[in-house]
Amino acid sequence: MDLVCVDPKEVHKLWPFVSDSLKRAMYRGGLSSFSAMESSVLAGIGLLWVACKDKSIFAAAVTELQQTEWRKVCVIVACSGKDMHLWLPLIEGIEKFARAEGCSAVRIAGRRGWVRVLEDYRVKRVVLEKELD
Repeated sequence: MDLVCVDPKEVHKLWPFVSDSLKRAMYRGGLSSFSAMESSVLAGIGLLWVACKDKSIFAAAVTELQQTEWRKVCVIVACSGKDMHLWLPLIEGIEKFARAEGCSAVRIAGRRGWVRVLEDYRVKRVVLEKELD
């Protein structure tokens, strides 16, 4: 299994093959806007990563670098795929990229299930939400 950061100039070629699964994942998580993420990727601001083997895409993720007043972080904005056990270790490639870009952390906002599979990651904040009538 290989992790590939898609060249922003070429992302339009792969986007149709991964956008629906990323959209479904973002909808399930309910934390951010698919259209904003899509615009970011297509503009070359967000990066599209794919886990592939034998010309088949098993997973896709989108990262964005965010500079705060205190530090720079790499945010995994969206991630979706099949056969997670095959591609989950590839997150190390994103971590290596983040270090090279001067980031002090990789941040994921997602469903609670990520806590079970990403053993080196810790819950730092909680998102509380109340549905209003």
